[in-house]
Amino acid sequence: MGLKSFIEDQFLDVIEYEDLSNKILVFKYTGRENNEIKHGAKVIVREGQICAFVKGGVLADILSPGTHRLDTDNLPVLSSLKAIPYLLNSPIKSDLYFISTKQLTGNKWATKSPIMMRDRDFGVMRLRAFGTYVFRISDPELFMREVFGSLCIVTTWDIVQHLASYIPGVFSEVISELSIPALDLASSYRMIADAIKNKVNEECAKLGVIFESVVIENISLPDKVQKQIDETSGMY
Repeated sequence: MGLKSFIEDQFLDVIEYEDLSNKILVFKYTGRENNEIKHGAKVIVREGQICAFVKGGVLADILSPGTHRLDTDNLPVLSSLKAIPYLLNSPIKSDLYFISTKQLTGNKWATKSPIMMRDRDFGVMRLRAFGTYVFRISDPELFMREVFGSLCIVTTWDIVQHLASYIPGVFSEVISELSIPALDLASSYRMIADAIKNKVNEECAKLGVIFESVVIENISLPDKVQKQIDETSGMY
């Protein structure tokens, strides 16, 4: 190690993360080799994010917005870590995750397979639907334990895709429960979407995630049914 590197290594870290893209849900800090963080380092957590401190693969602490110093006074868990020598500047081998608690917008969902619906006028038919949804992390600690820990999902893309997979199944349940006639589906998008959001939130509460909104952009009827509707309404 050169003199310059040695001198730089003696200064305490100031760790922070700002997502200028507003699209990163979780960012893992990788400032030093082997995930070493100086004991006494400062962590700056901005509004709209929290920081998860993970030691040995186990969630140890959640840092709220503000400036935090990684020592035994502010983080009691550090006092029980046997790997910390007596020197105050000894490195802590751990992981820091900056987690956005802002709303993540513009996420898409769609039914991969047709959804069956029984209609009093047109009989059994297959529907397809797609739209968007907005969500945010409501319980960071639960999110880290269940999504990162149990489901082993680590990228924003995978998280978004996993959450989107909840909606088609719930859409099928809601369509069945509401029994809305095919002729009235187009005028009932908001009611259907609200019912989907409520049901999805019941399921996703265990993940520490909440859906702020679900939007239906289109529900497609079979071509044969659509043609019958057009003919009935005089739209040839």
